[in-house]
Amino acid sequence: MLEKYGCKEMPFQTIRRVLPHEYSKYRTHLKALDLESRTLRFASPVSDLVIDRFCDKIETELNKHILFAIEDSELNFIAIGHIALEENNMELAFSVHKEHQGQGLGNKLMARCIQWCRINHHLEGCMVCLRSNSKIRHLCRKYGISVENEHDEALADIKLPPADLTTYIDETMDTQLGVWDYWSKRALSKPSLLF
Repeated sequence: MLEKYGCKEMPFQTIRRVLPHEYSKYRTHLKALDLESRTLRFASPVSDLVIDRFCDKIETELNKHILFAIEDSELNFIAIGHIALEENNMELAFSVHKEHQGQGLGNKLMARCIQWCRINHHLEGCMVCLRSNSKIRHLCRKYGISVENEHDEALADIKLPPADLTTYIDETMDTQLGVWDYWSKRALSKPSLLF
């Protein structure tokens, strides 16, 4: 269980789908990224104003943006997987706060986002990153996603297999674990939120 849902440095961390009323926490997460992490996420060192405009659009089109998050014990998003949906395609993007990088969180988010896409029949899409983003390029290779270089960017061409029985079982378990994690963290840290 530790291998799939957590990591050695942060055991028992789960990935859960972000609820619509929590999308404003994505804005907070992105603004808390250090300069290097912002550059890796947006392919340039964007300002808070750019993040505000980006998040304003997401918050008005909730049905086109699926977010998965890993929270710390304070209920802050420390890592996010973002699935942007467009007609028959999707685009994946990931961000992890600097102090939590190198712990396998990006890998777990990518696996969870791919699983959701397979279940919901979003089997083709892309991911754009800087050529220098070796972590994302490594994850793409790990999941069989081809990456081509174009100038300073790398374009990942995502083609996923349809969901099978194991995918559906994993999705059910991951969703239930995420719900349990959501409520248990709130009960421990902010009991007033339960009532």
